[in-house]
Amino acid sequence: MGPVARIRVGTRAALRRRYSFAALRVLRRAVRAAVAGHEAALYGARPYSTHRDEIADAYAGALKRLRKRWPHIDFTDERASP
Repeated sequence: MGPVARIRVGTRAALRRRYSFAALRVLRRAVRAAVAGHEAALYGARPYSTHRDEIADAYAGALKRLRKRWPHIDFTDERASP
């Protein structure tokens, strides 16, 4: 699974959460896994085509979806850290 797909799956999982801090924690875990997978694939032997800009755009879109669901989401909440 590519990094952008990992963020999409994480977004869907985050939107199923009841509280905004839990959703943000799930999304942040997915983004961390996506970036780690991106870094591993970037230096691997197989061809790889995802760019960091695509990952940033996917993360921004995911945050917009969370903000649409929870308009007053607090991005500085300590409970949201993975």
